Amino acid sequence: MKSESPVQGPALVHRRGTLRGQLVAFEGKRLSIGRDQGGDVVVNSPVVSSRHALIVFDEEGGRGWLLRDLDSKNGTYLNGKKVREHKLEDGDVIRICGNGAEFVFAATGSIEYMDDSTVCFDPVEFAEPAQPAEDVCRLLGRELERSSRKSRRAILLSAAAVCVALLLGGWYLAAGPVRMAGSLAGRPALELELGPIYSSLFHSYRENGIGQVRVRNTTSKALSAASLDFTLEGEGEGLLVEGLRFELPRLAPGETWVKRLNPLLSRRIVTERSLEVTAAARLVVREELLATANRAITIYDYHVFNWKDPRKVAVFVDSNDAAVKAFVDSAWEHRPEVSRHEFPPSSMVTAVTLLSALNGHKIGYKPDARTPVSVSNGADTSDRVNFPGETLLRRSGDCDDIVVLCCSLLEAADIPTAVVVDQKHVIMMFDSGLCSIPVGHGNAPGEPGSLFSEESWVAYDGRLWIPVEATELVRSAGGFASAWAAAWHYKKRIESGEVQVVKIRDGWKSYKPLHPPPTADVLARIRDGALWRQEGLAAEADASVRKVKEYASKNLEVAIEELKKSCDGLDLAQRSSLLYTQAGFYREAVELLREAIFGGRAPSTPAEVRSWKGEVTFDLAILLTDLAQAVTLSSSTSAELEYAVEYYRLALGGLPDALPEKSECMLCLGLVYKMRGDLRAYRKWTGQAIERQPRLRKKLDRIEQGDGRVAASSPGRILLDYLRSRMGAVRL
Repeated sequence: MKSESPVQGPALVHRRGTLRGQLVAFEGKRLSIGRDQGGDVVVNSPVVSSRHALIVFDEEGGRGWLLRDLDSKNGTYLNGKKVREHKLEDGDVIRICGNGAEFVFAATGSIEYMDDSTVCFDPVEFAEPAQPAEDVCRLLGRELERSSRKSRRAILLSAAAVCVALLLGGWYLAAGPVRMAGSLAGRPALELELGPIYSSLFHSYRENGIGQVRVRNTTSKALSAASLDFTLEGEGEGLLVEGLRFELPRLAPGETWVKRLNPLLSRRIVTERSLEVTAAARLVVREELLATANRAITIYDYHVFNWKDPRKVAVFVDSNDAAVKAFVDSAWEHRPEVSRHEFPPSSMVTAVTLLSALNGHKIGYKPDARTPVSVSNGADTSDRVNFPGETLLRRSGDCDDIVVLCCSLLEAADIPTAVVVDQKHVIMMFDSGLCSIPVGHGNAPGEPGSLFSEESWVAYDGRLWIPVEATELVRSAGGFASAWAAAWHYKKRIESGEVQVVKIRDGWKSYKPLHPPPTADVLARIRDGALWRQEGLAAEADASVRKVKEYASKNLEVAIEELKKSCDGLDLAQRSSLLYTQAGFYREAVELLREAIFGGRAPSTPAEVRSWKGEVTFDLAILLTDLAQAVTLSSSTSAELEYAVEYYRLALGGLPDALPEKSECMLCLGLVYKMRGDLRAYRKWTGQAIERQPRLRKKLDRIEQGDGRVAASSPGRILLDYLRSRMGAVRL
């Protein structure tokens, strides 16, 4: 049935046979021709190869439509000449084999066409020409007249044999595919289930596979001793270190065997241009070929990315990129000074400095060019993403390029990052180094809230994150403060789960960074120190840090005012001090707790703490442990840590033996001794804590090993992180 409207693009017009004048419209940028039933144009002839020819649009080279022979056995002809690859023009005649199917390439789309673009041709019209029967009879007559000396009976027998042979040969050539199909009836069904291969995911394919193969025993007998081979052919040759071979288990009639295809891919698959390859599978039993399956697949170049699974963006975030490391090293010395007991934490100061440096680097926003992979419809829409070093050196990129660069810079400084994926946009956020703590509101102390109630902070996965609109960093009037403020409207959507969040370190667990090696010219540019020099970075970073401190102070004041509505006295002091401690205002927390415990008679030396004669109630003992924690977090010397030791020892006197708080206090006391270098006292107190409460053994092991963010060789930092985490677990 023909369409009433003309084709709006290129097409192939049948030139010979019963389908003459009918047309096959192109549905995409490629059209395959061959004997394979899964192709676009199917030619059922034994002289046609399974994957014979391909018509493809050359996007990168700009040559338009190309006819490409796929190493066929009998060749592909264009306007009567055998070709390997040639540019197509309107009206060109394409012939498959020397005397086979013929088509006309219609580039204008002015001809009516068939609705079904997959056509099976009549094999008779493409059979190699056989000698006409009447000519054979004439030859035999002349032979009989010239052979009077020979036995007439023998000649007749010979003639009959010749006729039978010619008839059988003609039948085979004309209807050979039908005979082969009949002989294969009831054979096992073989199917390849493959999608496109993204070379950027090179490292993950060995574990996750590139697809699967399915074999179903459609016969009435059991299938045994079968094996299956898988290879990549065409442009795919050499992309596998070795082909795959599977030994199939015994399959009863009707049973199906499915196997994941996880070949060992060569590094050559990481390509700068997309490739069209053929995946081939062969099912064999004792060297007898039972079935074959071929599928054309695309191997995308290493910049192509599909957002269907946003976790895969982690392959582009590369903290080991040479340009990234050089940039971080150059900006590192411009960080504002911050002590351990001050807000913001040092990790936040470093992040603010690096992002401010990126703004000073003058990277311009440049959208991606529209390509077939980026304009496709549906969930499988793909995009192009640059690696961080490329964006840094080119000084241009779109939103995903800049987000990848920001995450790479911060991860290179050991700051956890995440990508926030909206429908048509992405931003990033980074871990501030602080835990998120619930805060009560009004007359409902248990009502959930947030330490920082304004839009500027995101409470996610037990941590406080700072969202950043990365594209704002590259604007001339932008900067860290502007990029931070531009992302505030994402807070509620992130916390409610409305948008997808990909923590880069979680993504790395499944998708390792590709890390393409830099070229010689890139390395030369990296070695040029002038490339990274930025004037005024220290002042800009310091101004941004002050802005962070300003927002934190305002939010903290709001949180404490909310607490005052629901509690007072020692309860208010405890909750407020925990907020101060969590927010990094350690000195303020110490002063508040000292005032609440000792009033105006606070001890001025560790010795005065030891000799303090006041009554230590249970509530006061809890405040003393909080004071000891705040002192530990704010102290930088062994002498200052001595105050924490004495506060913990004083608290032990007010904690009943039956309560777990006493064992926790002993454990913390032992850890402080370790920070001071007194390993004997450390073993004594931690040993007593574990003896009283054996479950603390696992907690101590976790503290000693760290939680993934601090090294096991830094006991001081481990304890600090443990104390911050403990703050996050406290229910206010």
